[in-house]
Amino acid sequence: MTGFLISNTWRTPAVKSSVRIPGPLVVVTFAVAFLSILVFADIWLVRQRHMADLAGQELSLRSDLQRLDTWGRWTMEYVKIDKALAYLSKDRLTEETRRELTEQIWQISHSYSTDPLMILAVVAQESHGNPNARGRMQSGAFSGALGLMQIKLETAQKMGARFGMRIESTEDLLKPEVNVTVGTAYLIRLIGKYGNWKEALIAYNIGHSAVDRMLELNQPLPTGYYEKVLAKYRNLAKNSFL
Repeated sequence: MTGFLISNTWRTPAVKSSVRIPGPLVVVTFAVAFLSILVFADIWLVRQRHMADLAGQELSLRSDLQRLDTWGRWTMEYVKIDKALAYLSKDRLTEETRRELTEQIWQISHSYSTDPLMILAVVAQESHGNPNARGRMQSGAFSGALGLMQIKLETAQKMGARFGMRIESTEDLLKPEVNVTVGTAYLIRLIGKYGNWKEALIAYNIGHSAVDRMLELNQPLPTGYYEKVLAKYRNLAKNSFL
């Protein structure tokens, strides 16, 4: 019997699964993604610009507020000086002269970082706000000091020459605007020389030569005048005039 060799060979054919995405769909997908990125970037840039604008507006507003605060303080200082002058002079100054003096004292106080009420305290001590005041010595003789800040002609001429102001006679010192200008300039010079109000005010009263000599000899300085000016200052500051 002839045998038959039966061979069953099962072959599983390879299955190839291929999903093909149409080319136009790929293009559309990438285009949408790209456009989305562009839109997002545009929104981000718009928001950044908006935030930058807001920051700029805040800085501008803050600057405006600072300016308003400064102008407000300057206005208050101006009004305070004007009212203090009116209080001291007791209507012995015309309104025009008082306003001119107010502006001068305000400008000087800002130029030299000086409290304007200290200048007015010296005026109060020296002349009680009388623009026609004439200084007297203990004997009753005329001392040569004149006006609101009781300046002598020689001192006024030296100080006036420093900034081109001609002072020819004692009558010039009875002009309030001239007297306060040279008187304050002299006081500021003394503050620069001694570096403090105390010695400067004592020198304003008894002369810088006398103060220099006493300091050199280590002698105590007379403080009566200084204390009186401080008392006048405290009185003016207490009134505030606002």
